[in-house]
Amino acid sequence: MHLSTLRAARVGARLRAGQFPGLIPLLLLAWPGWADEDPWHGTHSHSDGGLIEEVVTTATKKNAAERAQDVAIAMTVLGGEALAERHVTDLQDLSLAVPNVALDGVGTAKGIANFSIRGQGIAGSIPSIDPTVGTFVDGVYLGVNYGVIVDMLDLEAIEILRGPQGLLFGRNVTGGAVLLRSRRPSGESSAQGTLRAETGTEWRLTGSMERPLVEDVLDIRVSGSYRDDAGWFDNQGPGGGAVGAESTWVVRPIVTWTPTDELEITVIHERGDTAADGPATQNRLRLRGFDLALDETGYADVAWRHLIVDARRDVADGQGQITNVFGWREVQHESLTDTDSTPLPLFHYFGDTRQEQISNELRYARAFQGGQEVTAGAYFFSQKIRHRERRLFRDTWGSLFGGDQDHTTVGVFVNADFDLGPDWVLTAGARYTHEEKDVRVATSGQPACFGPTRRCPVDFEDGDAWRNVTPKIGVQRWFGEHAQAYAHYTKGFRSGGYNLRNTAPNVPPGPFHEEAQDSFEAGLKSELADGHARLNLAVFHNQIRGMQRQVLTFDPVLGGVQVTANTADATIQGVEAEVAAALGQSGTLSAFVGYTDGQYDRVRYDLTGDGSNVGDEKLQLPRLARLTWGVEATYARPIGPRGHLALRVALTHRDPSAFSDDNTAMLNGGEMLDMSICFSPNDALEFTLYGRNLLSERLWVADVDLGAFFGSTFSPLREGRVMGLEVRAFR
Repeated sequence: MHLSTLRAARVGARLRAGQFPGLIPLLLLAWPGWADEDPWHGTHSHSDGGLIEEVVTTATKKNAAERAQDVAIAMTVLGGEALAERHVTDLQDLSLAVPNVALDGVGTAKGIANFSIRGQGIAGSIPSIDPTVGTFVDGVYLGVNYGVIVDMLDLEAIEILRGPQGLLFGRNVTGGAVLLRSRRPSGESSAQGTLRAETGTEWRLTGSMERPLVEDVLDIRVSGSYRDDAGWFDNQGPGGGAVGAESTWVVRPIVTWTPTDELEITVIHERGDTAADGPATQNRLRLRGFDLALDETGYADVAWRHLIVDARRDVADGQGQITNVFGWREVQHESLTDTDSTPLPLFHYFGDTRQEQISNELRYARAFQGGQEVTAGAYFFSQKIRHRERRLFRDTWGSLFGGDQDHTTVGVFVNADFDLGPDWVLTAGARYTHEEKDVRVATSGQPACFGPTRRCPVDFEDGDAWRNVTPKIGVQRWFGEHAQAYAHYTKGFRSGGYNLRNTAPNVPPGPFHEEAQDSFEAGLKSELADGHARLNLAVFHNQIRGMQRQVLTFDPVLGGVQVTANTADATIQGVEAEVAAALGQSGTLSAFVGYTDGQYDRVRYDLTGDGSNVGDEKLQLPRLARLTWGVEATYARPIGPRGHLALRVALTHRDPSAFSDDNTAMLNGGEMLDMSICFSPNDALEFTLYGRNLLSERLWVADVDLGAFFGSTFSPLREGRVMGLEVRAFR
């Protein structure tokens, strides 16, 4: 138990003191004037024009942004104002907001993503396992799932691309991609700020300001936020008290230099820190509602920073563009978790993970006469991962173990659109990738790691390389100016690799093989009634070979044992529909539905741990929720001379799904009801009263059945009903 004492005390002191270096001066500087111009969705004020909002995307990496409705990809784009209306703090807040998408965390510690799209996702926190859903911040790929779910602020848009995106975004994006784009300087002077208070008790202060330093040449925008959460949950275990406390600050300056009309260079630096409790994990075998009883509150300390340089030069009289995106990122993550979810010291987990990455993408995009468009580029990525962990098992701490990985990827890609006539477009492209991984692993039970650097005596050292080509071919058919249908085939790969959490002495940590996928998708995008309605449909069929899974079993001596293996071949298919309509001049109604069906074609690994894989093909695929749906209505109109009123109500649903490969652990489904009412007395001020999860639905982020050993489960909870008041100021 002594492992957590000093660290938890320091984190607790930071939570109480509310450390946020340099942020308050920034926000005070921003306070004199407020403005929020959103080039994706207009100004901050609620529209009452009666038309469906137009959104654009940069996901195709062409020399100019495109309307999302014109792109032959199943995608959802949420602009900055749409995110503000949903009171989004991090990506997990959008977990039920998009068809066939689950943006969940791992549950064991703050900040670790376990995203799933169309039934393809991971369930674990091994940093050397590449995610199926790639996350990109301002064009830079995040190499590990640590530090992905952190507080976001001042975003221009979030784009969620469903289905494999391996051509333009590289390997390991077999499920889809989540793209975050920061709001950049506009060339004008402005500022904005938001103060939010929620039951829990939680409050958050955000602000941004921008101004030109040299007119039409040099512009700066600085954003920052601070959030303090006292903890929503009540611990019934020894000592009691709140669980879920958190203190987070983020600062992001952005500078844009435009030395000529053809050249623009943007430098983005972000730094953030989170000090939080461990997860609010429940023993669902014995407790109901939101009750929990823990002897160890635990903690999570996450620090991240990155530097991105985005340089763009227009060529060919504005018909082409050369783009170079350089990125550097560093993440440090340390955590302590009460895994047994009981008021006894039975099974606790300590983890320390550090990652540093560097990447560069150079690409050329050009539109030619006749309707042809070409995008070609080269990509380099390198990262170093260091992972250490330690486990308390029945009141006794084991020794540190873990591993290090060096990972390098290089690739080249080309994609072209060919105009085959007035209504037809052919798309063809390919990406070649070469990837290398070298690891040094210290297996659990070996001599302990030691010293401040926690260097470990290595009992496994190896390296391997993988090469492949990711092709794509598709066709697009236009029916007038407001409707188009598309179909395409693409092949995706998820990298082979190694398991840095080696707890099975008789099983080598790798290498396991690549996961390959053949994906077919067809869709329809249409605008109806002169832009007052929109209908989008997509169907997909994915065949996966060598599915990579982290199979979890429990040993009475070793505790949790995770083996990463190519367990099976599977088929996943489904359909998605999204509809939106303007109701007169003041209201909108939108809805979505997603259905996914999946089954094993062949099982190669003993998924149940009974010594045989016979019959395992009847198991459910993990993290595949069959049905997701949602409906949202808004109403906004002036109320005479007194200002402007806007109402929003949204109800979303997700089916239960298997969490573990043996189906002994399940993620429960449910409905989330959100509502808000916003009053604007003028163009400079907004007051919003809102509620999230108004039905107080109990949803588990993860689930592991520990009943055979501890009579418990590891079932971390999402918060129940939350009410909030938000004040936004503009000028």
